[in-house]
Amino acid sequence: MFLTAALGILPWLRSSSPAVPSKTSGSNSNADNSKDASNKNFSMTDMYIDNCDTSENVGQIHFSLEYDFQNTSLILKVLQGKELPAKDLSGTSDPYVRVTLLPDKKHRLETKIKRRTLNPRWNETFYFEGFPIQKLQSRVSYTYLIMCRIFRIISRSSQVLHLHVFDYDRFSRDDSIGEVFLPLCQVDFGTKQSFWKALKPPAKDKCGELLSSLCYHPSNSILTLTLIKARNLKAKDINGKSGETWLLFIL
Repeated sequence: MFLTAALGILPWLRSSSPAVPSKTSGSNSNADNSKDASNKNFSMTDMYIDNCDTSENVGQIHFSLEYDFQNTSLILKVLQGKELPAKDLSGTSDPYVRVTLLPDKKHRLETKIKRRTLNPRWNETFYFEGFPIQKLQSRVSYTYLIMCRIFRIISRSSQVLHLHVFDYDRFSRDDSIGEVFLPLCQVDFGTKQSFWKALKPPAKDKCGELLSSLCYHPSNSILTLTLIKARNLKAKDINGKSGETWLLFIL
């Protein structure tokens, strides 16, 4: 089943009560003798969330993940970026990384800003404490993954690492360079994992947000989609508003 919304608007989520992440900086990337997980087998989650073909190259990011079983903590090391695009008139950028463990959007961590470089080295460590391994690696159904890919939503029962690279601007809004989504259900936490991931360019032409709900009934194999409300829609009329708003769905 393929579903298309004509307005191209995205839903938002309210997160449950997550554990609070913490940060420690100053890691050494040369100490990473970990297994490189960039060649892991292709998974269903890769298909619908992590891999989006794009002709625009906005660089790569290098990071590692490991799990502290004794303290039930996820340890993330943001190591470096490579071949980032220039966002400033000087032909360089001032990049930093914003770290979020979705579906929680309230607790965001950030690396330090690296000035005037397209190949930054952050070498910073972040700790997400109080996350049982079962919660980090919980899986979602095939049907729900399809809806996640279409509506860009993340299940509350699954944890997804979101790394978003920005260019710092002192007098204006920071420019988005690119982002990476990594579902943690595809990570083998038996050993420390190291990743090189291509950044995806930021979404363009944001038209607003749509609040929706999904409910699947296994007994009769029915998926119910409820559209609740929209906000921040783009003005299309001369009076600065939009009238006769409607959605077109193709099933």
